[in-house]
Amino acid sequence: MYNIGFHQFGLNKPTINSWFGGMYRSLFEALEDFGCQVSYSDTGAEPEKDIDVLVLPMGGGQDKSSIKAMMKYDGPVILNIGAAAYWFREGLLARWRDKILFLYGTDRSEYSFKMAESVGLPYHYMPFGSNPEIMRPLDLPKLYDVVFVGNADSGIGRHQYTKLLLEELHDRKILFVGSGWEKYGYPFQTIAWGELLNIIYNLSSICLNISNDEQKNAASTPRMDANNRLFDLAMAGCFQISNAPQLVRHYFGDSEVVAMDSPKEWVAAIHYYLDNPEATGSFKMAARERALADHDWKNRAKNFIAEIELQLFRRKKIPAKIPSWKKALRLRDGYI
Repeated sequence: MYNIGFHQFGLNKPTINSWFGGMYRSLFEALEDFGCQVSYSDTGAEPEKDIDVLVLPMGGGQDKSSIKAMMKYDGPVILNIGAAAYWFREGLLARWRDKILFLYGTDRSEYSFKMAESVGLPYHYMPFGSNPEIMRPLDLPKLYDVVFVGNADSGIGRHQYTKLLLEELHDRKILFVGSGWEKYGYPFQTIAWGELLNIIYNLSSICLNISNDEQKNAASTPRMDANNRLFDLAMAGCFQISNAPQLVRHYFGDSEVVAMDSPKEWVAAIHYYLDNPEATGSFKMAARERALADHDWKNRAKNFIAEIELQLFRRKKIPAKIPSWKKALRLRDGYI
């Protein structure tokens, strides 16, 4: 199987590692379960020389350092990109096309696929997943009526839901965890992805998932980008109420996750299920079954490996010919 090197995904930074480190480790372990060798190195380190493929991030100020890593590594690279509506450097990708095996990201909108196709590159859609050994049902007393774990200001649109929730259910035990909730009287606090987060989820009667406007294919934003909460809450066996049904329904049916876009209907659903907790049991079971079947990290790893195999096969049939002018432009990419 393949020796895959992930490079400079920011896991040396405490905040990034807290939020995403556990998920990356779950993916790495899943890849290893399928027989791959996985290595990780951070910014400043040299990419491993004996790997079959190097995986690098693009966007978020990482372009230059990733290009320098591509210059130092002789083999094929896979680029992790955000939604093409937010990051897509056509010229750069076209110049490095022969070295790039494929692009991948969590956005499933047609726009990301079309933009990748426009520069002759395949786009592998890989949504977040969850780890059933970490996110799992726990038999705990319900200390909270409603819990939401996420930052208040990581995009627009969340406050139209949370403000109405606090106005209409102010007598309920509600917990917000993350930054930006100070305006509602909640102190700043953060929880690393892992066992403690799963406990917090399991202490609540209802767990909320709120996608930002940018994530759900608004008219001005061609993007369909599910967050990891959608999958983690389902895997944890928690009853979940989400917004963005146009996004949620790609992954869970209406008997698995309750979802509606209208803030009034969303809050009304929270009110209803708090008053009728017996109605939540079937959702919890169905959502977890769906998560176990379709949305664990092993599922994501299996598809990722299959994409590597397919694109390596295609790559053998297309010999790379790099003109000198393109080499010069590539060199400039790493230093401008």
